[in-house]
Amino acid sequence: MVEIARKSKTLTTSWILLLVLGLLLVLISLGSLYVAHFGAPDVLVQGVTVDKLAEVDPRLPTVLRGRRATAASLSLSLGILVAWIAATAYRRGERWAWPALLVSVGVGSVISLLRYVTLETTLGLAPAGVALGVLVVALLIGYKDFH
Repeated sequence: MVEIARKSKTLTTSWILLLVLGLLLVLISLGSLYVAHFGAPDVLVQGVTVDKLAEVDPRLPTVLRGRRATAASLSLSLGILVAWIAATAYRRGERWAWPALLVSVGVGSVISLLRYVTLETTLGLAPAGVALGVLVVALLIGYKDFH
């Protein structure tokens, strides 16, 4: 009986953390999509205004917004998927959900964190780091429920 209560609490805590992670990804992505599509023309990019970039090439602001929109759209899709898996299959304890979340969010976050090494920039490290941190904590809490 004690084992069932522990499993229930750890599984509940774990899936709620994952649901929150998914919803945060959705909200942050929507904010980034808003900036990409409707952002002010004086938004800074690494300390340079978009107007200054446009002086170099008038297409640069549009290109940067397009890249931002693509990244935000993919992040939005991931957030929806994480929230959905957390609230359904993971919550029910379906074994495939644990490694699916680990691989999809974990690999994506680690690749995103590699920007520090490959691109020598810290811009964007925080969201990837937080996502990976919450994912690891949530999956560790629920580990015994799936293994």
